[in-house]
Amino acid sequence: MPSAAAGSRDPGPAIETLVARLLVIGTWVAVVLVLAGVLGMVLSGVDPLDHGERPVFDPGRVPADLLALRPSGFLWAGLVTVLLLPIGRVVVSGIGFLVARDRRLALVSLAVLVVVGVSIAAAIGLEG
Repeated sequence: MPSAAAGSRDPGPAIETLVARLLVIGTWVAVVLVLAGVLGMVLSGVDPLDHGERPVFDPGRVPADLLALRPSGFLWAGLVTVLLLPIGRVVVSGIGFLVARDRRLALVSLAVLVVVGVSIAAAIGLEG
């Protein structure tokens, strides 16, 4: 006779599995991109540890740098991937909470995203 838990539709484990996959795959992608950027810099004669030759971050240039196989594009894409992973985790969790009809936790996820968005906007505003 199957237990009551076997027939339950608790989405928690599925959300946790999806978040775990996102984090594992995202981490590997980030590591590969950063490694490609550092190796590309070394192979092109640039010392990645030299403070005078740091590549400048320009989000608009990253796709073009990747397509042109410039090391700085790979380096920045990897670092941006690392920064986006926690945001992706909150988004995936929030969607999972919505699917599970857990409005309270979906709102918490939304609140976290708002705080992150406001923080990013404030940082950009303070930079200029």
